[in-house]
Amino acid sequence: MTLVTGVTMHDTEQRSTAAEMWGKFRALGGPQHLLDGAAPAIGFLLGYAAANAKIGVLVALGVAGLISLYRLVKGDSVKVVSASLAVVVVFSLFVGITGEGRGFYLPDLIVCAVATLAFGLSMLTGRPLSHWACRKLGLERAFEHDPADRVRLHRKVSAVWFAFWAVHLLIMVPLYVANKVVVLGTVALVLGKPALVVMLAVTWLWVRHRPRDRVLSPPGAMTDDRVIS
Repeated sequence: MTLVTGVTMHDTEQRSTAAEMWGKFRALGGPQHLLDGAAPAIGFLLGYAAANAKIGVLVALGVAGLISLYRLVKGDSVKVVSASLAVVVVFSLFVGITGEGRGFYLPDLIVCAVATLAFGLSMLTGRPLSHWACRKLGLERAFEHDPADRVRLHRKVSAVWFAFWAVHLLIMVPLYVANKVVVLGTVALVLGKPALVVMLAVTWLWVRHRPRDRVLSPPGAMTDDRVIS
């Protein structure tokens, strides 16, 4: 005798989606990229706190260079490694352009401002940016039962992303203006890649979620709490 319920099928699918998400994250080297991205930023903070912005930049570039060399020896893609190193170089250049340590975090603020504006405008136009992005990234399912329903869902998703980037600005801009470099850098570490990864994971689970009343039962199965033999 086997007990088949819609709830069980729903929970199984949710676990499968979460496992798929974690598998892809690991396959893309997510944990390693988080560490690699944080190390140069930590190096800059330590150098800045111990001496000045110039030393901070040198430490950040040195750490980034060592990490790039290590990843190349491991056989990682030259294109990916070069892109990661280029990001640190760009952040460092802003220190030279502004002549201040806080300039290291100016690219972060620019990205947050552009993202906030983009998600805000997409909601006003009725074409939520998250819907387009999820389709491009393959997070949307191959078929949609109700396109209008998906747009309504992504209005909520885009609103959350808008709030996500806006919170970055609300917290980081005052610290930037006050020239609180160490605090700004610490906040940027937390609100940077770690928070972004969490948001992407939440978005993945949200857009891949199927309400229980839409979970399709296998042929011949019953979705009520009934026993079949």
